[in-house]
Formats: sequence, C-alpha cells, structure tokens
Amino acid sequence: MVRETTGQMRIEDLLRLRDRAIAAARSGIIITDATRPDNPIIDVNPSFVRMTGYAAAEVVGRNCRFLQGQRTNPATLAEIRSALREGRECTVTLLNYRRDGTPFWNELHISPVRDEEGRITHFVGVQTDVTERKQAEERAQFLSEASEVLASSLDYATTLQSVARLAVPQIADWCTIDMLQEDGGVERLVVAHTDPRQVERALELNRRYPIDPSAPFGPAQVLRTSRPELAHEFPDAVLRAVAHDEVHLQDLRQLGFVSFVSVPLIARGRALGVLTFATAESGRRYVPADLPLVEDLARRVALAVDNAQLFGQAQRAIRARDQFLSIAAHELRTPVASIRGYAQLLLRRLSKGNLTDALPTYLRTIEGATDRLTVLTDDLLDVSRIRLGNLPLRPKPLDLCDLIGEIVARYTEVFGDRHPLQTEMSDIPCAVVADPDRVEQVLSNLIDNAAKYSPAGGTIRISMRPDDEGVSIEVHDVGIGLPPGAAASIFEPFGRAANAVQQNLPGLGLGLYICRSIVERHGGRIWATSEGEGQGTTVGFWLPAQDQTRGNETAMSGATATGSLETQHG
Repeated sequence: MVRETTGQMRIEDLLRLRDRAIAAARSGIIITDATRPDNPIIDVNPSFVRMTGYAAAEVVGRNCRFLQGQRTNPATLAEIRSALREGRECTVTLLNYRRDGTPFWNELHISPVRDEEGRITHFVGVQTDVTERKQAEERAQFLSEASEVLASSLDYATTLQSVARLAVPQIADWCTIDMLQEDGGVERLVVAHTDPRQVERALELNRRYPIDPSAPFGPAQVLRTSRPELAHEFPDAVLRAVAHDEVHLQDLRQLGFVSFVSVPLIARGRALGVLTFATAESGRRYVPADLPLVEDLARRVALAVDNAQLFGQAQRAIRARDQFLSIAAHELRTPVASIRGYAQLLLRRLSKGNLTDALPTYLRTIEGATDRLTVLTDDLLDVSRIRLGNLPLRPKPLDLCDLIGEIVARYTEVFGDRHPLQTEMSDIPCAVVADPDRVEQVLSNLIDNAAKYSPAGGTIRISMRPDDEGVSIEVHDVGIGLPPGAAASIFEPFGRAANAVQQNLPGLGLGLYICRSIVERHGGRIWATSEGEGQGTTVGFWLPAQDQTRGNETAMSGATATGSLETQHG
C-alpha cells in the first residue's frame, strides 16, 4: 500500500511538473482533439495567450483556422491538412493574425499523439513567433529584387515605375515618387496601386491639385527638411493641411489612407525627391521598425537616380562636345579660308604688278577674317579659364551710363542703317564696382547677338533701370525669337536655340555661357525672355549697386569661377 501511494504521488508530481513546464515554455502550445472531425482546441498554454492575444476560454472548442486570414498562403494550409489527415509530423511557417488583427509569422510544428494501441487521439502544435526573422528575410529579398530592377536600366523614370510596382502590394497599398525640379517645383513622377483605376484617379487629382512646395506635411515638407515622416494612423489634419480646397479634401478622404511613411531621396548630400508608401485597404499600419527598410530602399533609389542623371549629363556633354567640335571647325574654317583666298589673290596680283585697285578691299577682308579668328580664340580661352576657375576680374568703381554710351556710339558707327540703336537710360547715376572690360564684353556680346539674329533694318533697343539694390541692363531685338524652353539652355556651354541651328546661323554656343559666368562672378544674374519664335528676344543682366558690391570687390578678384564646364553643363 505504501509503495502504491508513493508511486501515485510521484506520477502526480510528474504531471504537475509537466503542466508547469508547458506553462513556462516560451513557445505557444496548442492541443487539439484528433478524434473529432473539426479537431477542436482543448487546451493552450500561457505563451499562446500572450502571442495571439486570445484568452484560453475564447479558443477552447474552436478550430485553429480562426488564426488564419486572407494573406495566409493556401499551399501552406493544404500542407497542414494533409499532415493531419495522414497523421504525420510537419513543420510550416504561415501568417497568423492576433486578436487585434495584426499579423505575425508563426513557425508551427505539429505532432500526433497516440494511445497505447497506436491510435491518434490528439495533435500538439508548438508555435514560435518568427515575425522578425521572416520580415528580415522578406526585406533582404525585397531589397535584392529592387537592386536588380534599379541596376537594369539607366532610364530612371521607367526604373522607378518598376520599383514602385515591386513594392505594391508587398509592403504598401500605394507608392508615390516625387522628384524635385530645377525650378524648385515638385513633380509626381510615379503613382502605383494594384488597381489601375485608382492610379488614374490619383493622377487626375494630382493634375488638378499639384503639390504645393510650401505644404507643411507630406513630400514638400520632407524635401525641405530632408527628414522622414511616419504616421501610424493617417491623421485627418494631414489631409486638411495638403488639401487645396474642400472638394480636394473629400477626394483625398475617399482614397481611404490608413498609414504612411515618406523618406527623402538623397544622393551626394542633395535631396532629389521623396519616396512615399501608404496603406489603405490592407489596413496595415507602419511603425518605426518599418523605417529602416524604406530608408534603405530610398538610398538605393537615390543612388540609381543620381547615376542615371550623371550618365544623362555625360551623354549630353558628349553630344554637345561633338556638336561644338563640328561647329568650331566650320567657324574657324570660314575666316581661315577667307584669309587664304585673299592672300592668294594678292600674290597673283603682285606677280602681275596689279595691286592698286584691289589692295584696300582685300586687306579689309583679311582684317575682318582675322578679327573673327581673334573673337573665336578669345572665346575658347575664356571658356578654358572658366573651366579652370581662373577667369580674371579687375573690378573698380564704374559708371554704367558712361560705359553704355561709349559702346552704343561705337556700334552706331559700325551698324549704320542696318540696325538702328535706341537707348532708354536713367537719369539716376548707375554706379557699380565691376571689371569694365568684362562688362563691356557682356554688353557687346548681347548687341552682336541681337544684330546676328535680327533682320536688316531691325531696331535694337538698349535699356537701363536702376533699383534699390542694383542696375538692370536689357538688350531687345526684333529677330527670330526663342522657341519654348530655350531661355535657360542658351546660357549653357554650347547651348543654342533650335531655330538658330535650323537656320544655320553662325555661332559656337559659348558667348552667352561666358556672359553668364562673368555676370555671376560679379554677384549678378542674367536672363532671357521671348514671346516665341519670330517675336524677338530680350536678354538682360543685373549687377549689384556700388554699396552692395564694395565688400565683394576683393572676393571677386580672387574667387574661382562659378563651376567647371562639366558642372555648369549639368
């Protein structure tokens, strides 16, 4: 009797120990009844409760299917059903859902329990939360696929579309990529969603309501601060802040945003754009732990965009260089041919002793050709100096009224009736601190251009207007004008308007680039405006007044030029 009692107590102790061990286990444990068709749960341990958020009383009697959802892999569920039907062990990793709806990755090992006769009476499931490991694997896989996509093409607009499609719906319901433009504006380059109708709806909204660069939230704010934004819940205040009006606000609300994360695209210390992920129908909410993945992707995207832009700039520079060499060869050949031709005529007349009548004409032609060669070589030398950063300036106090008067008087004599000159001068003294030779070079270049691109008899108007901080000088012609979009490009190295090239008008595309460099070295700015082709062109520049430039006089004399040729061309 004593031995039986002792044995019974030992069994009870072992059972209590087993229960304590199961309760203390870090893995969730589920025991189901295999004798019933629906395999109901008969017991769970505390770790299961902590892992899923369900109390034991809420799950006993239910099938484990309540932990599954729409995103749970059907093939994995089929493997579980097969193992239960065949009474064998299996280990799977599947997506389960907690009581609050949040997903977690569950590594589940299922084992059958048999009685003394070998019949399966129960199944024991041991589950481990492997969400962090699974997410790390998915992130690594996603970034690897994204890197392959980004490396597949140097057409970054197409590449960004591919990356956005890769992200949706894997890590977001919506993906947008906004790029910073040269004028400071923001262009929405990419919108991605699984439903093309939603994409078109979002694009139409963006066309009607472009991004406000001063908006206090969203891509504009991320661009200004270069700092990411993350909202676990998409606050209505954000929609109100970015909405242009009440109709826009209602349209944004109908998109059903739940959560978002926006990160800047930064390469070589400058912001290129913004990558934004948002959730809607999936109900997923971003948390700070999601930020490293998005930032890592943004770094890769920014690097790809920067490389593509650099490649594009290099290609444009090569094309511009080739075009320049072709034009330069032609421009240099023309005066050289004139000099050679008239020199040969002189030699032939000399051999015949007949120089008297033709000598003045021939010499004037040779002189004009050599002047043209001098201008071309001076331009090339100036470009070289700008490229090396040592374009010399010798600033001193200068009255622009006097300088303009001298230049206009000289050109009036040269042009005669071919191009009448009109001036609109201010009576107010226009004193600046500048290099008079360089300012004369700028103004002479603008007048020469006005004459070159204007018909015979076309009036050239020169105006000067002082303001509180400096002096503006404009040269207006009635010539071929500028096509749309050409006003900025003509100041780039080798930059020429398309209509000037089409009409075979001479020029290397260096004069205005040199003018821009000179004006900017003086702390000024230069611009061009035109109503369109055939409507004439106005090219102007502004120089700071004498009191504004006095402190910069020393800096101008020793400063480097505004960027190299390659940088400026970009």
